[in-house]
Amino acid sequence: MRDRSGADARLVLFRSEWPTRITWREVREAEPRAFRSAVGGALLLVPAVLATLLVSAVSLEVPFAVPLPGWIDGIRGLLMVACFWGALMLWIWSWALLSQPSDTRRELAFRRFAAHRGLGFAPFGAMPERLGILFAEGEVAPARTRALRERRRRDPAGAPLYNARYALSDHASSPNPADPDLQLAIAGYTGGKNDPKGPRPAFRFLSLRLPRVLPHLMIDARRGGTLRALLPGVQRISLEGDFDRHFSVYAPNGYARDALELLTPDVMVCLIDHGRRWDIEVVEDRLIVASPRLHRRSDRAETTALLRFAELIGVELGHQAVHYTDPRSSRPRSQVADAGRRLRRRSAAWATAAFAVAVAAMLAFPHVLGWFLDAR
Repeated sequence: MRDRSGADARLVLFRSEWPTRITWREVREAEPRAFRSAVGGALLLVPAVLATLLVSAVSLEVPFAVPLPGWIDGIRGLLMVACFWGALMLWIWSWALLSQPSDTRRELAFRRFAAHRGLGFAPFGAMPERLGILFAEGEVAPARTRALRERRRRDPAGAPLYNARYALSDHASSPNPADPDLQLAIAGYTGGKNDPKGPRPAFRFLSLRLPRVLPHLMIDARRGGTLRALLPGVQRISLEGDFDRHFSVYAPNGYARDALELLTPDVMVCLIDHGRRWDIEVVEDRLIVASPRLHRRSDRAETTALLRFAELIGVELGHQAVHYTDPRSSRPRSQVADAGRRLRRRSAAWATAAFAVAVAAMLAFPHVLGWFLDAR
């Protein structure tokens, strides 16, 4: 529904409910320790600056040289590394303490908006399931049922790899608080160096449960184009109208017609009008939307836009999901055949081989050039 000016009246309502001003007095009343922490962070700035000067003086002799005794000069390199990491940790610790008041202020804004909308709020929400590309599922066999997915979620080997900060959720309609039907939050990667990686280390996301399991679809916003390096071009499909100007759509081989059945003209209009800045993934019974705008200044605009998008796409795509069937599956009304459950990823072996060939060519070029000149 739009008003006379053409604006989405519902979105205008959401944005009017977002707190426009939260005073520092309200912050102090909500979290008295926030300002004490900020004072501690300010005091830490002094040793942080001194440690930084020491690193510069020892390594670069700027702004002054530090004469070291002979027995210490022998371990100058080790001393430089220790001073560098010490200064870095002091800066990080100081910044974390100094940001406590502004973090509390941000939290209050989310909390009050959630109260207006009848949503639940948690500073740290339910960690999103390790599912699909955006949440770094990796190369694993997809679980066929929700029970198996829940069992894998509790397994340390399949534990989620992203946290959820400043989380809004529709807790009233969700039977399982650890897996809400709707959640908006800011995701941050928490995995280790050997864990699968997602396309982004941090992003704002919307996770919305759909009426049934659907084929795996990736709708990559062309404005960002961060996902095309992960997916083979043979899985890309073309849709009607100017949709291809805004998105690149990927579907498993043999599921192009299914994608067209789900992405009807009404769904495509909704995506173009309300979601063209975002990457969107349909995996299992989830629709996941990823926005790169995760900073404080984008909270009001992005949170309200994602919430409105959840309402619109939930109706449009939800209607198509209810009527979708997969004749290849043994249970066409509720399941998807194995071929359509996951998109095929681009193999990293070719990229690694190309990089190795390029490095070898760079190293060999001087020798080849010298041989060629000598031969002449």
